[in-house]
Amino acid sequence: MGRLCIKYRKQAVVLGVTALLAYYVSAYHFQLMVIQGQSMYPSYHNYQLVILDKQSKEFKPGDVVAFQCETVGSLLVKRIVAVPGDTVLVRNGILYVNGMLDMEALSRGKIMYAGLAESTITLLEGEFFVLGDNYEYSRDSRYVEIGNVQQGSIAGTVLP
Repeated sequence: MGRLCIKYRKQAVVLGVTALLAYYVSAYHFQLMVIQGQSMYPSYHNYQLVILDKQSKEFKPGDVVAFQCETVGSLLVKRIVAVPGDTVLVRNGILYVNGMLDMEALSRGKIMYAGLAESTITLLEGEFFVLGDNYEYSRDSRYVEIGNVQQGSIAGTVLP
């Protein structure tokens, strides 16, 4: 009886340590998450599993990030197209960053709704302008309820 009890205690300790380690890794380093919706199609598909790198704190254009959006009450996944100090404008369906045509954005198609970017936006320190890859189905920085994303609300970078 004693050996059986020791065996179960060891298993309980191993299980407990494993659970704590998994929680620590998920909370501070890497987290498994599910893409929901079509806003990042074709780069990411609805219900696709991805890994969120929570350690990254330096973000650049082209990075796909997950950020907490309080007005929508959800964690959103979008691509950074402009960083602090940049200017953003959408004219005739084309994205301009710092007055230059953004070829990467153009390769994903025309932007039919300019929204807030109909007028030039200058990003302040700690602000990022994000777009979903599927412009027609994405609620992103063009919309008032999302706007420029604050660095502090970015949870991490989605690993490719």
